[in-house]
Amino acid sequence: MESLNEFENDNHMISDSNDEDIDDSYITADDKKNLLITIKKIYEKNYYWADSCLMKCLIKNHYKQVIKNINKKDYLEEINKNDVDSLIQQI
Repeated sequence: MESLNEFENDNHMISDSNDEDIDDSYITADDKKNLLITIKKIYEKNYYWADSCLMKCLIKNHYKQVIKNINKKDYLEEINKNDVDSLIQQI
């Protein structure tokens, strides 16, 4: 299976020339990594017979759909709510 680094390019977008670009620049690196790992596990379990090219397409498509359906405002509020400064202020 391809490494997770192959799914992300330098522009923080996963795209192919014939695909719709998905902006995931606001997603934290840890969240991107965890999302890709989780999706990869799902497909490795359910599509164990798929070759690496099909697997990569399935994972990329699923990742794009998840990012597309994230409510950016809610996500960023949740991230800000859990930062250290906010947690200290809540004490």
